[in-house]
Amino acid sequence: MKRKLYYVVEKELNNIDGNEEATGFKSISLYDVQEGAIIPFGTINDVENTNKSTDAIEEYLTDNGYGDEEFELKQL
Repeated sequence: MKRKLYYVVEKELNNIDGNEEATGFKSISLYDVQEGAIIPFGTINDVENTNKSTDAIEEYLTDNGYGDEEFELKQL
């Protein structure tokens, strides 16, 4: 059975004289749910908006020792 991992994508913005402008990057926050509690799992910063979020998450998981586990990714 695949382990569920939840994620939130937030576009990075710069505030210039009260105006928000997109930087071209996004941050991805990862969460696990254990016994009904939401547990922060990790954060991926400075992902280019043109890159698929799921690809960035899979790379993060591999780089952090979770490459052998199977995950079901759910965007919140």
